[in-house]
Amino acid sequence: MVYEYPQNKVDSSSIVSPSAIIGEGNYIGPNCYIGPNVIIGNNNRIEGFSSIGTPPEYRGMTDDFGSVRIGDNNVIREFTTINSSVKKCTEIKNRCLLMKGSHVGHDAVIEDDVTLSCNSLVGGFSHLMKGCNIGLGVAIHQRVVIGAYCMIGMNSCVTRKSEIIPGRKYVGNPARDIGPNNYSIEKFSILDSDLQLLINDFFKKKSTLSK
Repeated sequence: MVYEYPQNKVDSSSIVSPSAIIGEGNYIGPNCYIGPNVIIGNNNRIEGFSSIGTPPEYRGMTDDFGSVRIGDNNVIREFTTINSSVKKCTEIKNRCLLMKGSHVGHDAVIEDDVTLSCNSLVGGFSHLMKGCNIGLGVAIHQRVVIGAYCMIGMNSCVTRKSEIIPGRKYVGNPARDIGPNNYSIEKFSILDSDLQLLINDFFKKKSTLSK
């Protein structure tokens, strides 16, 4: 049974912490868990058995853990897990699609329009730039930057040494560059000048995470 709330629809089998902050127009399906340090924006769809805001998977972590912030118009499919942060905030921005069984580790940042395909894994402290497309079963090491509008192919492995440049396609273990991601560049009308700015931003983020 789905209860009608003035601003959201939350299935009666789900557990939502009273201290969670939830906007308007959201759907939370059956058997979901929304933790105490979670902020959810507007018009998100969270399907059954998803878990958002559980303590971080971080050795030595205490009960004093951080938060999760989710923006607007995201779709989070069944059995997805999003951990709370250790230091700052685990963040899913806007218009993202997190498919069944995907995992977002503590302190990861997922920018706008990102796709995480089924069973893809994002390690802690990683940063996925806008418009990137992560294929089925991709594993991303912690503290890695994934460039904007890139595509990572099915079952690929992104290691700590991988350099996933904006606007490119990658496959394999470890992931290797196989050429430009023309599909996304054309879909989002990315100009060469825009792409160069994104590449510059990529290296700045990469330098920050390496510290």
